[in-house]
Amino acid sequence: MQLPEALKTRVATEFRFAADKMASTPDLAQKLYFFSAFFGEFSRAFNQSWSPELGLAHSVLKEVYQQINGRLSMPTPGTGIPQDLPEALDRVADRLATLFESQQVDDVKLYKVLARAAELGYVATGNGYYLYLKGQIKI
Repeated sequence: MQLPEALKTRVATEFRFAADKMASTPDLAQKLYFFSAFFGEFSRAFNQSWSPELGLAHSVLKEVYQQINGRLSMPTPGTGIPQDLPEALDRVADRLATLFESQQVDDVKLYKVLARAAELGYVATGNGYYLYLKGQIKI
């Protein structure tokens, strides 16, 4: 992914702040609040630089947020959320921050992190949680 250097630096700074805040709280709702900074920062970046990779990353991270937030918004929010999901979400956030802090954002690494994020979002859905209970999705 090619971003102007000033924009990449801003994204990296915001991602590191959000990832560190996520890691500092055990509360999944608070983690998710800070996780929203990832796709939110990409939304702001669109006005300065567009790329299909940036659009893909925004869409995936927004969907992950919506899937987990949807589960948290249910009448019994803790039901259907794997116990290890919050820490796994922290690791995804840290990997994204580290990736954007590097000299160049490696597309292959970005796609792998996005795939992991998508998996974590999916595990918060009904069928995803079912697959987790069957051992098909690992956290």
